[in-house]
Amino acid sequence: MNNTQRLFQVATLLLPLTATPVYAALDGALYRGNCNVITGWAWDSAQPTARIKLDIYDVTPSKTTRLTTLTAQQFRPDLLNAGKGDGKHGFTYVLPASIRNAMKHQFSVRYQGTNTEVGNSPKATLGACYGKLNDTGIKTCSDDSTDRLGCPVTGYEGQDGDYGRDALARAGKLRKTGGGKAGFDFTKIANDGSVLPKTAKLGNQPKDWACTRDNVTGLLWEVKTADSGLRDKDNSYSWYNPDNKTNGGSAGYPNRGTCYGGISCDTDGYVKAVNALKLCGKSAWRAPKQAELLSIADYGNYKPAIDTAYFPNTAVRGYWSSSPVAYDKGYAWIVDFGYGYDYWYYKRYNHVVRLVHSGQ
Repeated sequence: MNNTQRLFQVATLLLPLTATPVYAALDGALYRGNCNVITGWAWDSAQPTARIKLDIYDVTPSKTTRLTTLTAQQFRPDLLNAGKGDGKHGFTYVLPASIRNAMKHQFSVRYQGTNTEVGNSPKATLGACYGKLNDTGIKTCSDDSTDRLGCPVTGYEGQDGDYGRDALARAGKLRKTGGGKAGFDFTKIANDGSVLPKTAKLGNQPKDWACTRDNVTGLLWEVKTADSGLRDKDNSYSWYNPDNKTNGGSAGYPNRGTCYGGISCDTDGYVKAVNALKLCGKSAWRAPKQAELLSIADYGNYKPAIDTAYFPNTAVRGYWSSSPVAYDKGYAWIVDFGYGYDYWYYKRYNHVVRLVHSGQ
């Protein structure tokens, strides 16, 4: 054995024994996953005071979107009582407004950088997620003989004008992202999808106004035109939806309306035409649900019952919703923007359509 071999042998004998790796013993649970908030906890029993990072995803049939990465570090007495370290392993995540887009969602909470879910994850919402409700637009009050009085009215307390965003706006205490009457909060959006000032005018150029975003509900709305074109205010359409999953048992009637643009004058044809146009940079426009259409009705106005500064060229007539009537497959719901009330009508008749897009 030469000197080099001897030195290597001695060095090998002096090396410390390799320790058995200590693997993380991760544990956790997703408690709540609704349209507003996600709550739960996560910890590592091998490192009881360590803070675990989590990735939160929104999972839909078409894609998986990471919403945020957060640290589970909120103190919860129940975790402490259950022997989960120092109890500082809870988390709460308030979901962004983009979630409230009239669709169902499934939320997945995973240990950061992995596909490993915490317990009870993923969790689906019970139904579609909608944005916050708009107020009615009524800022005045009434007594038994006179309307449009200031609020409150002694002896007639508790009226609509006494509460909500409209009352805050009347008192000058409501902060808005954009503009609009009463408690409404709207922003003008250009043909190319960019945000515009309140003074923007309608037009066909990329930077001209074409859509209105509702900053309360998160919905993006088509603005009608008066140019004898595809989106003209006087165009009318029959109700037609060939999707048996959503048409209430009856597809309706194709191409029975009267419209410009060289398209099939029905709700399905109009949706397809506007999506091909990529209005305001979007290609997922659709006919609004009944509740969505009602959300922009301004009951402080009539003929039309809407804020015309943000929804000009609104016809004083019925607008189709996508919602079929439950008890009779031949009918669908409309909203009349003369006074803002809703009712059902035969699918074969013609009404106006204002399309909506589920957020930005």
